[in-house]
Amino acid sequence: MKTTILSPAQFLTSKWSGGSSTQLYIYPADATYAERNFEIRISTAKVEVETSTFTALPGVHRKLMILEGEINITHEGQYSKNLKPFEVDTFSGDWKTTAVGTCIDFNVMTTGSQQSELYHIAMEAGNNYVLKPKETCKTLFLFPTSGTMQLQLMNENYILKTGNLLIIEDLSVYSIYINNAEALGVVIAEVY
Repeated sequence: MKTTILSPAQFLTSKWSGGSSTQLYIYPADATYAERNFEIRISTAKVEVETSTFTALPGVHRKLMILEGEINITHEGQYSKNLKPFEVDTFSGDWKTTAVGTCIDFNVMTTGSQQSELYHIAMEAGNNYVLKPKETCKTLFLFPTSGTMQLQLMNENYILKTGNLLIIEDLSVYSIYINNAEALGVVIAEVY
């Protein structure tokens, strides 16, 4: 099991037609978004224009969670859906997708047989939480959206600040203890 904490200084931000995108993680490490040769990509995006068109990504499975703001997302020939903070949409990268509204979102992209789950937990100050990823989870990502997160994993203590990304590869434990002195929000992505 390998544990890595990345800070915003290590993330890669680029512009796109509707705003900016920040890549938090890509696997394999030598893969690039431009070449579309990744198996897993985790990113956030700022959608700054009222109407945006998503980049076509054939062969990519997508999960998108709103962190701030609200959008109405439309997948042509499929469905439309209104997304508010911490709501998730799951869709195929080859669908023709547009959105109305501005937001900051969190994205999980996988290819091939990789699958993912994406969810958010909110904890009040002083509460403890036991995170139990699926037993099939191979890589776990934790991204605090507010507060400072303290967690215990295999008798090691970790502290994660808002905007950091914790990556646990080759996950071999299925109970992670989260303790927090302050109110906390965290996005969790499981890839299996």
